[in-house]
Amino acid sequence: MNTRLASLSAVALVGLTVAFALHFASAPAALPASAPVEVFSAGRARAHLEHIAAVPHPVGSQAHREVREYLLRTVREAGVTPEVQVTSAINPFLGLGRYIPGATVHNVLAHLKGVDGSKAIAIVAHYDSVPTSPGASDDGAGVAAMLETLRALRTGPPLRNDILFVFTDAEETGLIGARAFALQHPLAKQVAVVLNFEARGSHGPSLMFQPSPDSRWLIEHLARSGAPAQASSLFDETYRRLPNDTDFTIFLRAGKPGLNFGFIDGFMRYHSRLDDLAHLDLDSLQHHGEVMLALARHLGQDPLEPTSTGNAIYFNVGPLLVHHPASWAVPLALLALLACGAAVAVGLRRGALRASGLLMGLGALLATTVGSAAVAHAAWWLVRHVDGGLKALPQRDAYQGPLFIVGLLALTLAAVAGFQALFLRKVRRAELAAGALIAWTLLGLASAFVASGVSYLFIWPVVFGAPALGWRWREPGETPSPRTRLVLAASALPGLLLWVPQVPNLYVALTLALVAVVTVVLAPWMTLLLAQTVAEPVRLGRTVAPLAFALAGVLLGVGVVQERFDAEHPRPSSLAYVTDVTSGEAYWFSLDFQPDAWVSGFLGDEAATRRLVTYLPLLPMDVRVAPAPPRLLPAPDVRVEHDETRDGLRRLALRVTSRRQAPHLQLQLGPGTPLRALSMAGHRLEPDAIARLLERKSGPVLQYWAPPPEGVLLEVSVPEGTRVRLRVTDFRFDLSEAPGAPGDQRPADTIPVPFHVGISDETLVSSTGEY
Repeated sequence: MNTRLASLSAVALVGLTVAFALHFASAPAALPASAPVEVFSAGRARAHLEHIAAVPHPVGSQAHREVREYLLRTVREAGVTPEVQVTSAINPFLGLGRYIPGATVHNVLAHLKGVDGSKAIAIVAHYDSVPTSPGASDDGAGVAAMLETLRALRTGPPLRNDILFVFTDAEETGLIGARAFALQHPLAKQVAVVLNFEARGSHGPSLMFQPSPDSRWLIEHLARSGAPAQASSLFDETYRRLPNDTDFTIFLRAGKPGLNFGFIDGFMRYHSRLDDLAHLDLDSLQHHGEVMLALARHLGQDPLEPTSTGNAIYFNVGPLLVHHPASWAVPLALLALLACGAAVAVGLRRGALRASGLLMGLGALLATTVGSAAVAHAAWWLVRHVDGGLKALPQRDAYQGPLFIVGLLALTLAAVAGFQALFLRKVRRAELAAGALIAWTLLGLASAFVASGVSYLFIWPVVFGAPALGWRWREPGETPSPRTRLVLAASALPGLLLWVPQVPNLYVALTLALVAVVTVVLAPWMTLLLAQTVAEPVRLGRTVAPLAFALAGVLLGVGVVQERFDAEHPRPSSLAYVTDVTSGEAYWFSLDFQPDAWVSGFLGDEAATRRLVTYLPLLPMDVRVAPAPPRLLPAPDVRVEHDETRDGLRRLALRVTSRRQAPHLQLQLGPGTPLRALSMAGHRLEPDAIARLLERKSGPVLQYWAPPPEGVLLEVSVPEGTRVRLRVTDFRFDLSEAPGAPGDQRPADTIPVPFHVGISDETLVSSTGEY
């Protein structure tokens, strides 16, 4: 084989491997409604979403009640008698516990009984949405997949175990429905495994991103189930270090084993008006459903007794889910160390490496990584300033995310190749490769001890790459033989199979705002990859870097040109109205510091910048505030139901009601209130929860969603003689009651800021009293 043919074969081998990895990392194609009755069909599930995701349906809304009625009707039509768990609940453990959310919840349960019936698999998704979103993905896709899975399971014989479909309520308001089920419902004790389904976007593969602790036995089941699972212990290691929660968090606290699934691409549509049926990728829905149905059938026939202990390291290699005990991480890291040491010894003995050159190679890798991260960060900063509209996006991401991601990836490759070319003036090419290999080995060792779930990403590229590099260093001269070129290219394939599927996940999960962090991860891998796939005579600085830089420039430029606000890609803008009945004042406020014409028309020229802890104590940022015409809207009603002093304590019970039937109440006690006991809606807080509440300088905050017509009972105990100051604010998530009905004037190319990102279209009525 001649040199040119070997080079072309190596390029083809790498290209085919990348295509193979990307193909199996994508969601399966959606099946039509005409698919066989025993299989999952996204076409059939989509029909449910036409009812579930027609409009936003937050807790306490009429649309929310209509979705619940649809679920009950559909479950009955499937031949199962549904149950509605109606109760109130609070969650004192949400986030840091600096506020307490509560709600009146209506969990919908569908109990598909098995032959044995002693254990149940709970399949969970929440049917409420945020006020700013129809929730087609979050979490309509999970709910629709459950309905279609229930139908498919009914076509076959009964399983050994029960399957319990739990359509939870009030997830978006603090995981309250899941907590109500886990703590209050008798069937929760029967649950042996929980499968939770979520979404943080509108498309992409359904990823198993969070298992329960000691989940090796469940990972083994996932691999054997036939489910087209996309899973990686990398996801778990990352997610556990982030301040995020889903309903699955509640079940983990209750000690239930299980798996958490979700798709995350399309973050710009998350919690926004664009999370609708038109933008949901049915392939993602199909992936949710195929995994759900396969696991239900597999676990439904299993004794559900752990057959192995401890955690697992797991990852996809094409269609296979490879897994092994986490305890293997250190021995495998030592194997990688042995392989690296042997390759370096060969290089030193043959004269391809120098001892001093190895240190320079490590230094060059560090400099390449830092420099590449700086280039990527600077490029994204430049893009955001050239296209000023990107700075108006509160998600700190972009509608043209795929273009920007590929462009930034190409720029990272250009930077890595360019920096490596600079160091070739003083460091041999082999020493640059050795520096990358040594660094990768050290990362594998460190991660094996600190974060074993990540270690496979470092260990296997070294295990396969080191022998090939050692083989190369045995040959003299600058030009490798055709056989060596193929050996080097083949040694890169394991790294490509492991890393290629995770590259888009890293950009999507961390968002473009953290592109420098992604580059820090990718640059060392690219350095090793270049050593394996680019032959020595190819000039990194004259060939790879310019071509990759040109591609990056084109893609980033096209992204800037196409990143324009219109009806399909609307600009999120923020406007809210508050009237303070006690003071008689009213305000417009907005998070937009570059407001569009619509927002500016209400803020005017008098807008000031300040923090509104009086009305928005949970918003940790400044807002633009302007005076507004007051409206005579009814203030929340606070009535003293009980007031007793005994044994040095005053026990005060206040009934709080929204007279305008708002779906959300916020109760804020005065700063420094000397609380001795506190309960809301009959739920008494533990002393540690009260202590966390008192850490808030602006005063303890409690929230309640979907308050009943009779209101919410707040009970406090304070030292004798203490007066209790309470500010009550109720929220409606529209602007229909605000002066001039601003919501009717909102331009078609804007949408409310996604819920939880900041202030959305909302009307607040607030009042303060002392009792």
